[in-house]
Amino acid sequence: MPKLLFITQRPFYPDSSGGSQHSALYLFKSLCQLGWKVEVICARKLYSPYFWQSCWQSLMHLRIPFPVVMDEDFGYRCWRVITKFADEHRWVKFFEQRLQKYQPDVVLGHSDPKCPLLHYAVRQGYQSFYFARCTDHFETGAVVPDGIHVLANSPFAASVIAQVSDRVPEVILPFIELERYRVSHRQRQYITFINPVPPKGLNVAMEIARHLPQERFLFVKGKWVAYSGQEDALLKSVHTLPNVEVWEHQQDMRRVYAVTDILLFPSQYNETFGRAIVEAQLNGIPVVAANIAGIPYTIGKGGVLIEPIDKPQAYANVLQKLRTDKKLYAEKEALALENSQRPEFDAQYQVRKFVQFVERKIRNKQLSPEHQYSIPKNPVSST
Repeated sequence: MPKLLFITQRPFYPDSSGGSQHSALYLFKSLCQLGWKVEVICARKLYSPYFWQSCWQSLMHLRIPFPVVMDEDFGYRCWRVITKFADEHRWVKFFEQRLQKYQPDVVLGHSDPKCPLLHYAVRQGYQSFYFARCTDHFETGAVVPDGIHVLANSPFAASVIAQVSDRVPEVILPFIELERYRVSHRQRQYITFINPVPPKGLNVAMEIARHLPQERFLFVKGKWVAYSGQEDALLKSVHTLPNVEVWEHQQDMRRVYAVTDILLFPSQYNETFGRAIVEAQLNGIPVVAANIAGIPYTIGKGGVLIEPIDKPQAYANVLQKLRTDKKLYAEKEALALENSQRPEFDAQYQVRKFVQFVERKIRNKQLSPEHQYSIPKNPVSST
């Protein structure tokens, strides 16, 4: 029974609830169903609403070292290191203990290719993988050290990594559990913008709403760690717009898609994939999106790409056309649904690709003459 240890020094679900977290959750659930064992090491902040709940759950298990709490809400152990009290030395020390105890076959990270824990795992001889879900680190010159296998969540991400290194990563698309987003009946009420933060195009979306005062807009808060606690300040100006309604973060996005007419996706940074595009298209919702990075690959013909990406009027013109031209809307509606059915968007297909890639790397390592997979009994912490 293979064992996977997922590591990140950032908060994980439910403290952070974006596309990366939901994709990881689906992967872990699928691996468990295939007989794998999974554990997670992540961060937890003191202000998390789940902090005291996880503290109580941890009391049910003896010998949990401070400052770590543990829960098994997803059917596997999530070790959450309390960042208020954890310096780099404590992170590595706890990680070292879990490696010794758990002895994973696979160590997986997705937050930062420079993650000290991932590098430590490699030095100790563990099969280690980095799943690139954004290209920010690589665009600033970061490289993944030898010994860490690289996965990319889109052809665009793979191309960026290939340009700054001599490796071509394996492409594993986001794991999207489509049935979680399919609605039985849809009302064409809103032009919807999800995750209203600056990188996603908040300022552009606000100007678009001003350009189309006759249309109703829905802004749905996300749960990005980078903007945790800043939503009210960011959306202060939004609340002054009479044609914009703001909803809190939604655990069940079907409520959003059930009232969405068009998805607005004016991202202002190099979006590697854009899973909300597929979620919306699954319901026949056309997408009006920025023509940047990985978005053209994802959107297919089920929407309209806009450039320049920072010109609100360009978006407004297309939105107005879709809202008034019934024939055009019906055409894009059908193409959106068709695009969402692409075979490569099937989550189980991508899980099989992941398993095959990882197991192949494990076998190759085991067959290698220089392979030394045994772990030192008392590895020395690097601080």
